[in-house]
Amino acid sequence: MVSTPPNGTKANIALAYRKLVKIAKEGDVVYLYYSGHSVKVADNNVDEADGYDQAFVPLDFQTKGIIRDDDLLKILVKPMAKGVFVTSVMDCCHSGSILDLPYSFKAGGT
Repeated sequence: MVSTPPNGTKANIALAYRKLVKIAKEGDVVYLYYSGHSVKVADNNVDEADGYDQAFVPLDFQTKGIIRDDDLLKILVKPMAKGVFVTSVMDCCHSGSILDLPYSFKAGGT
């Protein structure tokens, strides 16, 4: 099990995700749960259809900054081993596309 150290700093959150990616292998089942603050900010690299990035607001955001969806894509999503089943629960505002997954879900089949 990998958990974020009790101090939810930008570095500690990123470190926990990197550790998870390092140990996860094909066939593993991973459950992620984030409960905290998040924000919607102007997209700084023009890769969002709506013009906004979603981002975590870590404890030290005033000095270290936020963790953008682009960051999560780079440190968690893209390097995850093929065949790892991941369930991610984001208990925060603006979390709809915070992992920048390449697809979207529309309820009702439309």
